[in-house]
Amino acid sequence: MEEKIVFYSDELHIPIILKDILLNIWVVILATATVCMGIFTYENIVYKPQYTSEATFVVSPRSNGSYVSFYASLNTASEMAEIFSEVFTSDVLKRTIREDLNEPGLAFTVNASVAEGTNILCVSVVADSPGKAHSVMLSLMNNYGEVSEYLFGGVVLDTLKAPQVVTAPINPPNITRTLVLGGCAAAFATILMISFLSLMRKTVKTRDCAKRRLGESPLGVLPRVKKSKIILNKKRFNKAPLLITNMATGFRYAEAMLQVSHKIFHKMRKNNHNVLLITSCAENEGKSTIASNLALYMKKHGHRVALVDFDLRHPSIQAIFSEQSDMHNMYDIYDCLNNGIPAELGTGDKNLEVIYCSKPFRHPDRFLTSEDARTFISELQKKVDYIILDSSPFTVAADTGMILQYADSVVMVVRQDWVPYNILRDVAEELDAEHAEYMGYVLNNYRHSHTSHLLQLFEKSDSKKGDK
Repeated sequence: MEEKIVFYSDELHIPIILKDILLNIWVVILATATVCMGIFTYENIVYKPQYTSEATFVVSPRSNGSYVSFYASLNTASEMAEIFSEVFTSDVLKRTIREDLNEPGLAFTVNASVAEGTNILCVSVVADSPGKAHSVMLSLMNNYGEVSEYLFGGVVLDTLKAPQVVTAPINPPNITRTLVLGGCAAAFATILMISFLSLMRKTVKTRDCAKRRLGESPLGVLPRVKKSKIILNKKRFNKAPLLITNMATGFRYAEAMLQVSHKIFHKMRKNNHNVLLITSCAENEGKSTIASNLALYMKKHGHRVALVDFDLRHPSIQAIFSEQSDMHNMYDIYDCLNNGIPAELGTGDKNLEVIYCSKPFRHPDRFLTSEDARTFISELQKKVDYIILDSSPFTVAADTGMILQYADSVVMVVRQDWVPYNILRDVAEELDAEHAEYMGYVLNNYRHSHTSHLLQLFEKSDSKKGDK
């Protein structure tokens, strides 16, 4: 049965949403460009330019073959201009113009208006090309008399402004505003969609979310690391491992790591366990770094510790302790297991034995299920007080299930917003069902957000108001 997605306010994490938007900014750009291209194409397809040709006439009455004074007959002329405006826009004149131009299907519009209180008549013709608009206007000037003669004959039209051939349309394409609005709407909608998907993604985003979704509180929370700003040689220390002994490691991370190590070590000593397995669900969750720091913590407290890189497919312990010269190669130990493990293991005053793999095993399952592996762990237990095993991710290979038979305790590393919590729950249940005791999980690479805390405060204040 599919799990129902329920949103809780304490799972809102603004930095994660912003990170998802930045990672998917190419989607926002692509969506915006696609919408703008669509708008541009549509506007060019549906756009039809319109051109106008304009002329201005003076309407004057005629009496006994002579023109009457304009000032004496202004009211009469104004009324005649109103009638002429109806003549110019009549269907009869339009039909006469089409016959004159020999274009029965010619589409055009005639507009006529009279300047208020005057006998000035403004006529404009609108067509889909400047030549057609000008031709229609000339035909109108030549043929209006045939129509107006039936209505009145004592009127004279004097041309005040002759028509001109225009080159620019009266409705120029202005899609800049449409493109800006459409592009902004597309970008906003895409960002909204990315934010919604980020919000609904079923991963561990906050500490409260981890407690709710995984059924228990974490053993500790390790913050997202920022390198110390006092380091002058940045190129060197940016590649340095995040160890509690490294001065480039931030104070908050080092302090949190010490608290986590103390809690894990306390549980191991309380249960009389000396072999600890560190694993995770997926790669790049930080299990090798945590295993290394835990070994350093135990060493610091005077215990003999062996850190074994049992991630035989993708070993990484060698890169973390690259500057340490007294490490032991798993291949060298494997070759001489018939004679026992090297005598120098567990001796001296260094208290930390780092056993690494110089290259991946070709068949790690054969070694992990062999008697040689069991002999190696049992002999190593005689040499040191505690053994920390760094294994492969649980969901990547079956190696972790094989290594569990050698461990007393197991800790899972959970990276913030990395693996779906339903998978984390399944892995935790499988680890709990094995021979080794499942101690819990460590929430790693955690970035704090105050948004969820603010929402919780608002909810508490609202509930108090409701109780009152």
